[in-house]
Amino acid sequence: MSDHVGVIELSRVCAAMRERSLELFTQLGRWVPSASPGELQRLFAESCHRHAWHAELWEARAPAIRENQPVSTPSSGAEPVDGDDDDTRRERYRAELSALEHDLRLLHARIDPVLDPSTARTIDLVGRDVVEISGRLDALRTR
Repeated sequence: MSDHVGVIELSRVCAAMRERSLELFTQLGRWVPSASPGELQRLFAESCHRHAWHAELWEARAPAIRENQPVSTPSSGAEPVDGDDDDTRRERYRAELSALEHDLRLLHARIDPVLDPSTARTIDLVGRDVVEISGRLDALRTR
């Protein structure tokens, strides 16, 4: 039996990844106005738009054959907490990016790029963005 992602599972994965991207879009959108003006605020704003694009990529990649049950995904845990400061937000976002990067690597290992080049391409595009954003976020920590 193959460990490759099947069509029904891919439908669930795409829906879950889309939801996750939308949660990050929403979360960062809430943080932008209250973050200290500067590079972190700019990174949150730019990343907000990138996560919206990732949601579009996952939606476009979802198979036309869908399961009849609605997909429920757990909250990422990055809900805003009153009193969060820039450092706390940066660490919360970094943890989300690390988890996303890990999950994308696991998913990539289960996709056959010859049989499913569209999903492989989506994973690669989102993964490169996550790594780039993570690097920029880490660079802000060292300043």
